[in-house]
Amino acid sequence: MMEKVELGWNDFWAETFRVKHRQSIQGIRHYDRLVVGFCIEALGLKKGSEILDIACGAGDQSIELAKRKMKVTAFDIAERLIEVAKERAKADGVSVDFFTGDMRDMQFDKQFDAAVMLSHSFGFFNHEVNKRVLGASYEALKKDGKLLLDLMNPYNIPKFQQTWTKLEGGYLLSEPHVLDAPAGVLTGRPAVYIDVEGDRIVLMNQDALENNDIRMYTALEIKSMLDEVGFTKIELYGQNQLPRRQYCAESERMVVIASK
Repeated sequence: MMEKVELGWNDFWAETFRVKHRQSIQGIRHYDRLVVGFCIEALGLKKGSEILDIACGAGDQSIELAKRKMKVTAFDIAERLIEVAKERAKADGVSVDFFTGDMRDMQFDKQFDAAVMLSHSFGFFNHEVNKRVLGASYEALKKDGKLLLDLMNPYNIPKFQQTWTKLEGGYLLSEPHVLDAPAGVLTGRPAVYIDVEGDRIVLMNQDALENNDIRMYTALEIKSMLDEVGFTKIELYGQNQLPRRQYCAESERMVVIASK
């Protein structure tokens, strides 16, 4: 009988979801290139622009930005993801300043031309902490700098389903997210990993589950928060690829660009 173990986000699930599962998605590399192309055009980036990638995961978009001659600083809370990101950057022959860090502890001062939070990496804390993250992002930007948030559209959330995915060394069972409409929170996605090589069943511990909850802000709420921390101009788009499309209730994404 397989042993059952509970593991946390940093210990196990970050790499399972952000590396192994992501690699199993057909066309994901092409998707990353399209997203980066959108970021460059929408943010007005040029060769040598200094970019901050907040919650960069395993560095997929950070490395693509570096390939296009941007100066990229990128961090993530999961140490294992940063290890993978550094290995990838070295293999691809690009330079990215990767480090392990928590967005709640950001203390940059007017260093960057632009900052990005991609793949809905914003909204994982309570409202006041989320707002503090936006404030720290504002402080990180140079004069006229821009922040890009790539978010799910709260009015058009994907229809999540239970899925089995074959990964290297095992199988991943992902349960669907559930929207707590009164709270405006997309609850964590429980998952089970059948580790065939390790002869065990890996479950999410409570920390991994709780850290997977996402606060789903409306456009009005996001605009209000950004205005309160100092941003002056806010644009909304409905997809994270070119051409730019105006945001509406039916849009696939809610992409927010805030100017300092």
